[in-house]
Amino acid sequence: MSAENKTPDFDYVKEIWNVADFVRDVIKTSEYNRVVLPFTMLRRLECALEPTRDAVCQAYEEHQDPADWGAENDNYCLISKKSFYNVTNFRLNSLGSSDTLEALMGYIDGFSENARNIMKRFRMEETCKTLDEQGMLYLVCTKFGAFDLSPEAVSDREMSNIYEHLIQKFGESIAENAEDFMTPRDVVRLAVGMIFANDDELMSSDSGIVRTLYDPTMGTGGFISDALDQLEEWHKKQKMVAPAVIVPYGQEVAPESWAMGKAAMLLRNANSTGKDVYDQMKDMSAHIEYGNTLTDDKFTYERFDYILSNPPYGKKWEKEQADVMAETKYGFSGRFGAGLPSVDDGSMLFLQHVVSKMKQREDGGSKAGIVLSASPLFTGDAGSGPSNIRRWLFEKDVIDCIVKLPEAIFFRTGINTYLWILNSAKPEERKGMIQLIDASECKSSLRKNQGNKRYEVGPDDRRWIIDTYINGHDHGKSVLVPSETFMYRKVTTQRPLHAMLRFTEASVYYAASAKPLQKLSDENQTILADYLETKWKELKEEPFAYDMTDVFAKEVRAKMQKPEVTAAVIAKAIRDNCTVKDPSYPVVTDKNGIPMPDPDLKDSENIPFGTSFEEYMEQEVLPYAPETWIDETVRDKGPLQDGQVGVVGTNISFNKFFYHYEEPRKPEEIAKEIMELESGLEGFMKEFL
Repeated sequence: MSAENKTPDFDYVKEIWNVADFVRDVIKTSEYNRVVLPFTMLRRLECALEPTRDAVCQAYEEHQDPADWGAENDNYCLISKKSFYNVTNFRLNSLGSSDTLEALMGYIDGFSENARNIMKRFRMEETCKTLDEQGMLYLVCTKFGAFDLSPEAVSDREMSNIYEHLIQKFGESIAENAEDFMTPRDVVRLAVGMIFANDDELMSSDSGIVRTLYDPTMGTGGFISDALDQLEEWHKKQKMVAPAVIVPYGQEVAPESWAMGKAAMLLRNANSTGKDVYDQMKDMSAHIEYGNTLTDDKFTYERFDYILSNPPYGKKWEKEQADVMAETKYGFSGRFGAGLPSVDDGSMLFLQHVVSKMKQREDGGSKAGIVLSASPLFTGDAGSGPSNIRRWLFEKDVIDCIVKLPEAIFFRTGINTYLWILNSAKPEERKGMIQLIDASECKSSLRKNQGNKRYEVGPDDRRWIIDTYINGHDHGKSVLVPSETFMYRKVTTQRPLHAMLRFTEASVYYAASAKPLQKLSDENQTILADYLETKWKELKEEPFAYDMTDVFAKEVRAKMQKPEVTAAVIAKAIRDNCTVKDPSYPVVTDKNGIPMPDPDLKDSENIPFGTSFEEYMEQEVLPYAPETWIDETVRDKGPLQDGQVGVVGTNISFNKFFYHYEEPRKPEEIAKEIMELESGLEGFMKEFL
């Protein structure tokens, strides 16, 4: 479809998907992506090059000798006015109905290396062979050749939306995991607005400063594209001559998503009206790398000014486990020194990775925005990997703000989501502080649902959130509190053992048969059984002192011939099977007169930071269990240990600050409503019958 014939509501996704349905008898539904994604991308590149294609081909004819420019030379970019080019005369609609496959492969080989590598990542040759054998390749090429995907007709964000919605249709067709999805534009705009907030130099400098922006889970590049778009919009309003320049960096593990994201950056300057040739030739895709961020970090020694990321929620990291575990051996010299989350959810690995890419305060610092599910806020007990990761973040003082986002604002998930804003160079007044913003009601309904997305965070809501962040408001929907608010010490508590011993027919049998005593010879086992039976009959099941077990154990062992176990082992077997507990019984003490703890009454208390143990125990524990004491042998340990009593734990709770109690309805109101419903139903049935 040509630009002049394209209607404003032209549904690219539907029309492109129709091409996939056209070949359904030849290509499996699960393999549609091998058709629609590479051909959509190829058409996008083709449309971008169209204005200068003839001039490039003419230059190639003049300089194709390898001793001259040859087929690979950046000089062609000067003519294409892009960071890529194609030296062939082919277009998708002019490949010819015969030898179409050969012409198509020649067409792809005619691209510059940066564009050619993108196309080859789709591994489309095998699919094209199948289409060619069935006589359908030419038709597919001409159908895609009819779409106007030029940058003038379809913006970068619109193109990203097309890619992502096509991917979404793949998910619906072949039941892919639902945790992989795009970041909606409204969420991107919020994240970008928050990480750029208060950066006067970035927003207002007209001296051509250069900053870096990194996305370690870039998908198809929507996060980066929208960030660049937003910055350009701001700069245009100020009519700057030399505004700040953002250099994008990114990494993606899914080959098709990487290819589309790489191409989006390659095409970034394709519609460069008003820019000079140098700007138009910038290859914005130069630092977009393919690979698994967790196992193969392509930017090991790089640190970035800004970072944006929306890692997959609930994504297992079993495949990466060996490499991640190996890196933990380097401690804090690696990326995962603070701890490891459950293998069922790797989002906190990405959180640590993002922090590892932030500049130190003395180097200017960095700001990051990362979208996460609720689990990184609270999963994990004290001393666990997730708890230690949060503790590490608190100690590094990089968590600046966490925003609770509205529900149902993502395309393929309805779970609660949170935007974390990290800052490695907090202003003085926010050092040691964390801001929580409850923006769960900052939403407006969409006219039409887009998958699971029923709401969006509109411009006014975004402005309110960003202003609340900048000003640090505390107005019922926002709090700014010390990070220690979210920390506690999990102390182990003990209560004394109140117990005596009692011999019964059953208890002496089980004591004599205890597994540790199986080492005794048959003769010694008989001696033990007879001894315990005699004591049972002698004591007549009356309770006796707990420490008498040592006396009994020594007596019976003295009767044995070369006993194979110690008296202590015998005593333990008797205590394990003959102990009777009762609060009225005396407290059992050790040989030093110190009360022995009852293992069944062992418990723990989470004591908030800043609260003394004594005060907490007096108010919360001793009134209900006056004999309780804190076990001071249980101390903090791990990579961040301080060796003090109690294991440090962390838990970020929004409910603590924003929960509002709703009084339940009165029973009589509910009963009245039920009676009215029943009366209405009865009347309806009479009328019906």
